[in-house]
Amino acid sequence: MSDISVKKINKLIEQFEQAGNKTQALEIGYKTYAMLMSDQKFADKVTKSAENAEERLYKKIKIKLIPEKHHFKIK
Repeated sequence: MSDISVKKINKLIEQFEQAGNKTQALEIGYKTYAMLMSDQKFADKVTKSAENAEERLYKKIKIKLIPEKHHFKIK
């Protein structure tokens, strides 16, 4: 999924939650994550977790990096 954008992520999260689901994590491939981090809008909203310094959060949703290059999934 190399055509992902911050706008698309926000829309997907909104649709996921409107369907009655609670967003627990975002699974993001390492290349997709690097591309997203180059977008200042995304990078500004990524924070470190207070519980674990190695964990990253996007709008208080855990980011799980996976070894697949281009991947994005909401869990």
